[in-house]
Amino acid sequence: MKMLHALARRAAALVLILPLGACALANVADGPAPRLFTLTAAHPAPASGAATGAQIIVGELSAPAVIDTARIVQQASANELKYYADARWADRAPRLIQNLMVESLENSGRFASVTARDADLRGNYELLGDIRQFAVDVSNASAPAVRIELYMRLVRDDERTILAAKSFSATVPVVGSGIVPIVAAYDAGLRQTLGDIAIWADESARAAAK
Repeated sequence: MKMLHALARRAAALVLILPLGACALANVADGPAPRLFTLTAAHPAPASGAATGAQIIVGELSAPAVIDTARIVQQASANELKYYADARWADRAPRLIQNLMVESLENSGRFASVTARDADLRGNYELLGDIRQFAVDVSNASAPAVRIELYMRLVRDDERTILAAKSFSATVPVVGSGIVPIVAAYDAGLRQTLGDIAIWADESARAAAK
């Protein structure tokens, strides 16, 4: 009999808890949606001669957990990272950069073909990399700046050997207040970085072909 009373009390408690949980979820869903932002591809200068016959596969860049997200990162100090509460990238940062890198290499007209690794195609070379930095540095409150650093490797796709490796970085001051000038600084810095990567990948592939 005591066991039946205990089971009844537990069932009643669950009945009370479930509506509360449903209300909590409903409140989250009813909150304001964050503002979504994207970035744009580079348009590097074309090669002076004919395009290389290289077929480039661009892999998704690896990144630490704090960057492997759609959240926009703020670096408050050397040891503290935060996120902007009401703004997001349109995709996870590694995926966003991968897609823009494919587009930037295509825009250069320097390669026979460019595609993302997840397209399940093969090429002559693969671009792999790490996102070392992708944040708004506000440690100097009077001079905030977006800092981007990508470490790239050009790999021969069939042999999986590294042909060249290089770090690419950009620092762009944030001019103005609010999230829009921050995104504009990200855009300028990433376009500069992707343009440099496209030219380097072309020159490295030409050197490897010789």
